[in-house]
Amino acid sequence: MRILHYYASNAPEGVIAYVKTLCEEMGNDAENESVSTLQEVLQSLRDKHYDLLHIHGCWQYAANRIARIALQLGTRLIVTPHGQLEPWIMKQRYWKEKLPKQLLFQRKLVQQAYAVIVQGKMEEECLRKLSWNSRTVIIRNSLITNTTTAKLMAQQQWKVYRKIMDSNTWELMTDGTKTTLRQLLKVGVTGDVRWLGESYVTITDNSQWRMLYCFVHHEQVAETVRRGLQTLHIDAPDFDIQQMPCFMPDGYEPSKTIEEAIGMQYATENDRLMATFRHLRRLTMHHRLTLSHLVELDRELRNHDTAEDQLCDALKERRLYKFARRIMQLTYDLTGLDEGHMPMPPLDDRLTRHMRKYIDNHLKL
Repeated sequence: MRILHYYASNAPEGVIAYVKTLCEEMGNDAENESVSTLQEVLQSLRDKHYDLLHIHGCWQYAANRIARIALQLGTRLIVTPHGQLEPWIMKQRYWKEKLPKQLLFQRKLVQQAYAVIVQGKMEEECLRKLSWNSRTVIIRNSLITNTTTAKLMAQQQWKVYRKIMDSNTWELMTDGTKTTLRQLLKVGVTGDVRWLGESYVTITDNSQWRMLYCFVHHEQVAETVRRGLQTLHIDAPDFDIQQMPCFMPDGYEPSKTIEEAIGMQYATENDRLMATFRHLRRLTMHHRLTLSHLVELDRELRNHDTAEDQLCDALKERRLYKFARRIMQLTYDLTGLDEGHMPMPPLDDRLTRHMRKYIDNHLKL
């Protein structure tokens, strides 16, 4: 994990000492670098890829510019205000300085951060009242309190870095990892490697395996992926997902299965599929459709026969036919459902791509 720390060249001595202490005490757990000028940051960002940009302090125009560039490069943002968002600081030159900067960049910069590190309960309460970012973490500063040590402070900070990197891992996964995931889901659903029909992609980077494990856990398809690993006899690294906490979007709730939502009591398989598509339509309208629903649908279509013509006619009567075709396309894209198991041909249009974009980004903070 590579972290770039930025603080203003005119930052208080306490901030500079804090960054230096963090970098020293974290040791080999992470690769830490610190810079204090815009030119140094830009040079560093051009020369290397950083996983995280940690901004110390607030109200600096340069920090806003640096954050924009880092985010464009796929670097995640973390902010430590060092008390500079507390009311008595914000009241200083409020109309001439703080309010304009707040409207121009400071609020957005804090909102874009994956986490905000505060150093005490009082500072946390100030951030809560501002409502700029709900992901606040208290890590006490060993330089100003005896209730912690420099080593413990650095360990707590590293855990926050790790938690950020374990969040929304879909956007960090390589194309090869995503292809491997699709293949594992297909084999996990079918239980037969012959359905793959292609050589499978292997992941050689442990960090990519970790991202995949995090993603499938949060998407509630971990068991299907485990079956895929066993069927393909892939010796994947073993991660304890329960020891890998992450940040989730505000209002996130785990998805209910289709079966839990619509029940089991249907006269025919067509009736059940009609109820399934109606439910998927409701989930889509409320932006609640996830990968786990598509995996469940894939399994349903493979394991049960349907009267396809009757089903398609019923869907057309209820104006669900095009929607069902879009769902077929998404299921093919993400779980590898074969066209031979589709009761209607897939449809890849603008609305399909919009639905795909939401599924890809629904864990985005």
